[in-house]
Amino acid sequence: MPSIYCQPASGIDLGALESLFTEHMPRLAHMRDACAFACDLNASFAISDAQGALLERSALLHDIGYAPALRRFGYHPLDGALFLAERDEHPWVVEGVLRHSQADRKCGMVCGAAEEYALRPPMPDAAWLVRAVTIADWRAAGVGSRVSFARRFQDIAHRNPHNPDKIRRAGIMVSEVRDWFLEWAEEMAENRPLPWVFCDVDNTLIRPGDTLSAENIMAIKAYTAAGGAFSLATGKHPLSIAPLARKLGLTSAQITANGTCLLDQGEVTVLADLGEAAQKLRTALESMGLPIALYRKDGIEAGATWEGSLDDVFDRYGEIRPVRDVQSGPVLKILCITNGADMKRDGELRLLAAELGVDCCRSDRHFLEFLPLSGNKGQAARTVMQNSAWPVLHSLAIGDTENDEPLFALCGGCAAVGNASEEARLGADWTIGHCDAGGVGAFLDHLRTSGGWAGLRSSRVF
Repeated sequence: MPSIYCQPASGIDLGALESLFTEHMPRLAHMRDACAFACDLNASFAISDAQGALLERSALLHDIGYAPALRRFGYHPLDGALFLAERDEHPWVVEGVLRHSQADRKCGMVCGAAEEYALRPPMPDAAWLVRAVTIADWRAAGVGSRVSFARRFQDIAHRNPHNPDKIRRAGIMVSEVRDWFLEWAEEMAENRPLPWVFCDVDNTLIRPGDTLSAENIMAIKAYTAAGGAFSLATGKHPLSIAPLARKLGLTSAQITANGTCLLDQGEVTVLADLGEAAQKLRTALESMGLPIALYRKDGIEAGATWEGSLDDVFDRYGEIRPVRDVQSGPVLKILCITNGADMKRDGELRLLAAELGVDCCRSDRHFLEFLPLSGNKGQAARTVMQNSAWPVLHSLAIGDTENDEPLFALCGGCAAVGNASEEARLGADWTIGHCDAGGVGAFLDHLRTSGGWAGLRSSRVF
């Protein structure tokens, strides 16, 4: 990236965005999420303060042309750029808005837009910023929230089911934009040779009922010996995961209880809990006759409808058994035993979570988990890396199902094992080998022997 020093101009008052998007708040949410991703780009790639300010501003304003009051040509990159130029925005910000997501390639589809672009030749010095804004755009869902590159494509496809040409173009572009990021990511390896890998456990690293394979053990130890960081990111209780972390010789922090707490050198740190919602959830779930397990820092408490046979299920998954006595401490999460194929019940439970202001996700076809909004694997991974002064985007996630989505959204890249749910595979940048075929170990070996990011491209098949 260039090192030209530049100071942002005063430009528009950002407070005006609320009024411009009063009727289109999801679009503003997308713009803000793109800006948040740009912040991570700045920190991960050591962009100068001056350039970083321009990038963040450009990412925030990249879709301002969607505001109805700014409509001129009906082409949002051009409409937004014209508005910003008239408000004395910095030329690089105007350029980022004008050309983000290859807008200049598509302008011929709008009457009069090509002629306007011809009057504004590209600015070579700002080419890096245009790419960076595009990358940020493609890591923010169209209606808000951070997503992986692959999930962003799915987002576009789901919102445009009757526009196959747009879906086709989006598929081509997501691969190109992802590769821009991967090319830049090689720069992060100058001081840290390999990305930090956050890996799910059940059905990703270990098939429930099996033991950790010798191949995966060797691959993880070789990866960390080569300078890569590796952390388990699991829904399991910290007491369950501690022996596995010791067996692997891991010195990094481990994400446990679906991101509500960390296990670091034998010490458990609680990051989030369900608070007052825990008792309301418990009452509601038990009134439905559903077996539940309440996770607390020092153990797992069985709900009133817990059946003894379910202890064997926990044994199979390598999870400590719930106790029948009342435990102390806040509830970190509640695991509910319910069949994922029962879509009616699943919908009812997700609605219940929304009404109580908590999150809800599946960690297995039999397990639906209720989590605090401030506690998931992605937020926990950010905490782990920030505590170690590690660039957030210098990371990869490996998983198999819905509770891994926040991790996929946070990290620089993500992979799903071959046996993952279809939704997880659609949201991953790559699909690797199956859990029971050593997919994780083979992926780690590839990263280690191919120079980390240098061995990853959109076209790479594992």
